[in-house]
Amino acid sequence: MRILSEFDQEDRKRKLLQAVIHEYIKTGKPVGSAHLASGYRLDLSPATLRNVMSELEEEGFLSHPHTSAGRVPTDKAYRFYVDAIMDVQHLARLEEERLDREYKARMQEIQDLMLSTSKTLSALSKYTGFVWTPGMEKARLQHVELIPLEPRRILAVLVSDTGMVKHRIVSFDSPVPPAFLGDLRTLLNEDLRGKPFSEARDTLMDHVDRITQRHMDLMEMARRLAREAFSTNEGDFYLEGAGSLFSLPDFQNQEEMRSLVHLLDEKTHLGEMLSKEMGETAPGGKSKGVMVRIGAENKSPGLRNMSVVSSSYVVNGRPVGLLGILGPKRMEYSRMVAVVDAVSRLVSQALGRMTEK
Repeated sequence: MRILSEFDQEDRKRKLLQAVIHEYIKTGKPVGSAHLASGYRLDLSPATLRNVMSELEEEGFLSHPHTSAGRVPTDKAYRFYVDAIMDVQHLARLEEERLDREYKARMQEIQDLMLSTSKTLSALSKYTGFVWTPGMEKARLQHVELIPLEPRRILAVLVSDTGMVKHRIVSFDSPVPPAFLGDLRTLLNEDLRGKPFSEARDTLMDHVDRITQRHMDLMEMARRLAREAFSTNEGDFYLEGAGSLFSLPDFQNQEEMRSLVHLLDEKTHLGEMLSKEMGETAPGGKSKGVMVRIGAENKSPGLRNMSVVSSSYVVNGRPVGLLGILGPKRMEYSRMVAVVDAVSRLVSQALGRMTEK
C-alpha cells in the first residue's frame, strides 16, 4: 500500500474540502462521500473519502447534522476557502464592462449613486446589497447652499471635501426673507469653509453672538441651522434586496428568521459594526481592500449565520464609506469578492469625478 507524504495528505484534504464547500454552496444540502465519489474527480474510493472527511470533521472544518449522513462546512472551512481565493478572483470581462458602463453614467446626486450601488450589489449577488456612509463629523465643509422650498422651509445642502452631500430640510416659525438667505449663505461659506463638520456647528453658534441686534431674525435662522442642518452624527444606510434572504433554505427555521428580521430592522447596529470596520485600515489610512467576515467573525450576534463581504470606497485616497453584500455563509465567495471589489472601485471613481466638478 502506498504511503502518502504529509504534504500529499494535506493536499488531498484541501482538495476534498474545496469539493465539499463547492457542492454545499451549489445545493445547500449536506454532502455525502458517495456523491463526491461520483460527481468529482478526486481519485479516491468512498472508504477513503469517508476517512478523510472524518479527519476534516475532527479538525473543525466539517460538521455532521444529526438528521443527515452528509456533512456541511463550518466557519473555519469557509475562512480557509476565502483565504485561498482572495488573490486570484476577477469578474468576467463582460460583467466588468457592464458595471463600468453603469457607473460612467453621470449621477448628479450622491444619494442616487449609493442607492443604485446597493441595488447593483443585490442584483449581482442575489443577496442583500448595502452601502454605508458614515456621519460627516470627520469631513471638512466645502460648500453650503440654502434653497427656499416654501416660505417657512429651506433645504440646506452641505457638501464635504470628500464629495459627500447631506440634505437637511429646516423649518422656521415665520417666512424666511430671500435677502436673509443670501446673507446667511455668504456668512456660512466664508466663515466655515475648510472647517471639520465637528467644529463648524460650534463656530456658527459662536458667530451668532456677534451678530448685531438689527439682525435678530438672521441670528435665529443661524441658530436653527446650527442645531438641525449641522447634526452629522448619524450615517446613511442603503439596503436593497433584503427580502431575497427569506427565500433561502439557510434562513427557514423560526429562530433564524426572527434573528434576520431583527437584524434588518436595527440598521443602527449594522452601522455601528461597519463604523468599527471602517477604522480597520492599512498603514497610511488606506483601505484594506475587500474584507470577508464569516459567521462568528462578525461582531454582531445577528450575523452569526451570515457572511459579510465588504470594501471601503475612497475619495482622494481616503476611505469615506463602506459597501458590500450580506448573505448566507453558503455563498459563492469567489464571485462575491470580485463583485464587491469591482463596485467599490467604480464608486470611488464616480465620486472622484463628482469632486472634480
